Amino acid sequence: MENKKMLHFRIAERGKMHALDKNYKEALRHYKEALRLTQTQKDSELFFQHYSQCVMESLEQLGSYDEVISFCENYRAFLADKETNMLVKKHNAFVSERQAIQHILKEEQEEAKTLLIKAQKEIGKGKHPITDELLNWLLRGYKINKDQVTRLQKKHNYFIVRKESVNPKIAMDLPEGISPF
Repeated sequence: MENKKMLHFRIAERGKMHALDKNYKEALRHYKEALRLTQTQKDSELFFQHYSQCVMESLEQLGSYDEVISFCENYRAFLADKETNMLVKKHNAFVSERQAIQHILKEEQEEAKTLLIKAQKEIGKGKHPITDELLNWLLRGYKINKDQVTRLQKKHNYFIVRKESVNPKIAMDLPEGISPF
């Protein structure tokens, strides 16, 4: 029974390996299945949150900024229905920051600034260094380019899928075109 319960975790780990190999489409296929499998699990919200971040990272790496923006908007709407506590506020700020970055990458500076101001007000200055730096640049009227964003993301470990956080020993590949069941 335990194997079946953690199948989503093994599939997601393989998705992360694909993401590290820059095979984002295959990573997304694995994450999608992992998300589907968690829907019936106890504590599924925690896994849903983590796998959603993995999905958004792969979409961002593919340059699918509009999809990430849509994902963020939907996720923030989902969070709006939750009881407001510090964890929800922090996660909302994180999702707002991710959405703002997509707007910057699309050269939509004003949309990004609005989101970053909201995020910083919600959790306070000094809590999200990327938010603080990007907002500082935008408030000064700087135009931020993709290379600057990439350097900032690396500096602050923005991406959660990193080599040191993936366990290849438990990773399980999905058969091509079929579900693992």
